[in-house]
This record gives sequence, C-alpha cells and structure tokens, in this order.
Amino acid sequence: MAYRDHGARIVGAGTRTWGLALALMAAGVSCASTGAGGAPSGPPRTFTAAELYPLEAGWKWAYDLVKDGQTMLALYSVLDRTGDSATVQAGEDQLGYAITPEGIAQKEGPVVGDFIVKNPVVVGTEWPVAGGRARITAVAQTINVTAGRFDDCVVVEATRTDPTRIARTTFAPGVGPAIIEMQIQVGGEMTTVTRATLRAVTRPGQDPLAMRGGSVPVRGF
Repeated sequence: MAYRDHGARIVGAGTRTWGLALALMAAGVSCASTGAGGAPSGPPRTFTAAELYPLEAGWKWAYDLVKDGQTMLALYSVLDRTGDSATVQAGEDQLGYAITPEGIAQKEGPVVGDFIVKNPVVVGTEWPVAGGRARITAVAQTINVTAGRFDDCVVVEATRTDPTRIARTTFAPGVGPAIIEMQIQVGGEMTTVTRATLRAVTRPGQDPLAMRGGSVPVRGF
C-alpha cells in the first residue's frame, strides 16, 4: 500500500477543505510554549516518539499555511484514540496513526504504513519510507512561531525520489508538529512549496478552538 508523505497528508488534507475561507482564531486560545527564558543548558533532554506527537482525543492544532503564494488557516483535531490507534480530523479527511513502541506511524484501516518518527529519538535514527528514507536530523532545537517559543524540538526529514522532494517536520515535545515544510527539486535546487507553522494549540479539557462569525477570509499574514 502506498502512503503519502506525512507533510502532504497534513497540509494537503487541510487545504482541500478549509482553503482561504477558514475563520480567524478567537483571541485568547491557549498556546503551549516554554516561555521567553534563556537558552537551555546542560545535555539535551530525551523524549519518546509518543511524547513528540500527543494523540489523545481532544488535542487541536491551528496552522498558518503558505502554499502556492496563498496564506490560509488549517485546523486539525484528534477525534478518537482507541488503544494504539488515533484518528485525526483534517478538513473532510480523517488521518489514521498507530502509536507503537517503535514510534508513530501512518495507518490506513488495519495496515500500518510509514513511520513519521521513530525511537530512539536521537540524531541519526533512520528508517525506510515509501520511495525513500527518513532520518532524525536535529534535536534540542529552539524555535519561535506564532504559538510561542518551544525548546528541545526534534527535526525529522523524509527524502523521497521521483520527483526528489523533502518533507521536514519539527516536533515540539508535548505539543506536536510545530513546523512542516515541503520542498521539491526544481532545476537542480530545492524549493519550498508549502510551509505550515503552528498558530495555536488546545489541549484536551481546555476550551476548544473557537470559530466566530462564520467563515471569513484570512488576510494580512
């Protein structure tokens, strides 16, 4: 069974449904960040794959998505978690994931597909994916996005061929994907065609991501 790039699954599913008509997020939606303190000190903290992408029911994420020169909002939420399986709503699509001792993988029905992140979460961990290979390329990274500052982030790159393309996902521990980039080779150079950055996140039990006043165009990002 062929599986799409994880980044394509995420940004593609949201784009098809939400487009430019997604409503602006309500002010005050809680964001998870490490604050504005100084740089981390000491050895890098260690995490498991499951800690990098919390998939309990009730998690919700909003992303600023730039694709084909347009900026839009994309919303995702964990609908269900049953045992080692989770279902994420992305627009009209539902994406399946398997949470295993090896890591987190795509899942369609009973079939487990490509891993999106694997244990151990250390630089150099590598595994096969459809059409290429994935690798943890960095840990202990600090990033700043609209949702806030996040430390101890982990970067996973999946490189595929025909055409040559790279899906790069930066995971914030205890939060999930914070940056997703899709690059494709054009004229011998890698060009970013899609980039999604975390705008807001809601944990289970917190107020849901609210949409007010119907659907309005997203402008000015």
